[in-house]
Amino acid sequence: MVVLAKGRIAGLRLTATDSGFGTGDGPEVRGPTLALVMAMTGRGAYCDELTGDGVDLLRDRC
Repeated sequence: MVVLAKGRIAGLRLTATDSGFGTGDGPEVRGPTLALVMAMTGRGAYCDELTGDGVDLLRDRC
């Protein structure tokens, strides 16, 4: 999977709760794979499905 969102997710740890996907370092953002991918591509509404210390930062970047 290729998602061009390096700047949006820089400094965050993304962890999928429904698959083995995980990447990055920093405050964690957890949730379903689809919600993570959609938020990574700038669709901020999906941040409502995410949890963790890094969600607010990701939401601000969307």
